Amino acid sequence: MAHTTTVFEFGERYFTEIVQRDCKDPRPIRRYLDKEIYPRLAEKPVRDVTSSDVTAIVFRKRDGGAPASAAQIRNLLKRMFEYAMANGVITLNPALTIPMRFITQARPRTRALSPGELRTYLQTLYQSNIRRQFKLALHQILLTLVRKSELIFARWEHVDFEAAEWQIPAENSKTRAPHIVYLSRQSVDVFRELHNLAGGSPWVIPSRGSLAKPFSTTALNQALQGVSFAMPPFTIHDMRRTGSTLLHEKGFPSDVIEKALNHTIGGVRGVYNRAQYSDRRRKMLQFWADYVEGIASEKRVIVGNFTREAS
Repeated sequence: MAHTTTVFEFGERYFTEIVQRDCKDPRPIRRYLDKEIYPRLAEKPVRDVTSSDVTAIVFRKRDGGAPASAAQIRNLLKRMFEYAMANGVITLNPALTIPMRFITQARPRTRALSPGELRTYLQTLYQSNIRRQFKLALHQILLTLVRKSELIFARWEHVDFEAAEWQIPAENSKTRAPHIVYLSRQSVDVFRELHNLAGGSPWVIPSRGSLAKPFSTTALNQALQGVSFAMPPFTIHDMRRTGSTLLHEKGFPSDVIEKALNHTIGGVRGVYNRAQYSDRRRKMLQFWADYVEGIASEKRVIVGNFTREAS
């Protein structure tokens, strides 16, 4: 009955009916339920959950130094209780009383790193103690300017070392259209080392627990949090903005940059034959990789074949 439904019972219903249906990677939500929410609320009836209960869970995570995760837990609880309201289990959403500004500060969406910050980033990244795969993955995102999820869900069957091309299938693309990433020689080197580290997995970055699964979509965020930077905070997505900004400053055409970023271009330009951009995109991404390598090598983060440098 609705009045006796526990948080665990309804949480499992929500996970089965909503999360598994709508989420490409439900593992982060599974982890938040099992590790953060159920240990404190599992046996409590959903209708008896208070704003104080939600606040205690969210603020515990925030005060533990993980405000981004705290915000995600708050949003998970908000959506779960919205579903409970839609199903007549409760009449009020206890998560709505916690404003996001009390959990984490919104970061500006115009953050682009300067060349000096890029140098600091790479130096700190390769001197950190995070996993070698994560160092290489974060570097590959910078070199290729792809979205985080596009790399997380990449399989080796998508990477053509001989042609120096990475095919991103429609199901992995935010635009829902296939996309080709033209690989610089530096990016090919990164993929070669990742292939050696993959242990025979079909995934470019396999899960630590199973070679048959990719890593969680939050894994790289957590890896980035584990690196201390002597610079203002930034996100993985800011790598794409950084590349776009600096490439525009170097005089590359906007359409070529937008195609390389796998953005949808509207109007007449949007139907322009993408193959006509292929050579220009390939040359631009090689220029970009050389530019990044030149910045990094000033501090000997990467010299020559960087895959042999500090691990």
